[in-house]
Amino acid sequence: MITVSISGVDGVSQELGRLVPKSERAVLLLAERVHELARRGADAHFKTGALVESLGHGPKKIHGGWEIGHNRQRAPHAAFVHWGTRAHVIKPKQRKALRWVAGNGFAFAKKVNHPGYKGDPYLTRAAETALREFDSLVQRAFNA
Repeated sequence: MITVSISGVDGVSQELGRLVPKSERAVLLLAERVHELARRGADAHFKTGALVESLGHGPKKIHGGWEIGHNRQRAPHAAFVHWGTRAHVIKPKQRKALRWVAGNGFAFAKKVNHPGYKGDPYLTRAAETALREFDSLVQRAFNA
């Protein structure tokens, strides 16, 4: 429980000066927790490690808060992993055929019918989980 007792203008100014850094610390703790949970969720998709690496090493400071998100240069597939895709046809962009590793050689096709993917909303889950923990994070920030 947070108790605030203020008397006079000097008291208001002094109390705000005490509360603002602690509330900013609480928001930082929340952002760090979301980032930690997001990395765990992305780590479930570990084929190359690009998804986890694209989240960086912590939340990024932006005007008015913190940002947790993927570097789309490192993991352009992040949105598809998170939100999923409908069934669709994959065709080559610059070649005559698609090619992929199959067994000890390669397989080729002019097109592939992708069945779609339901997605894994790990970023959304991370934010929801961290918000449920927000009370304890505020307590940590104000007791520090």
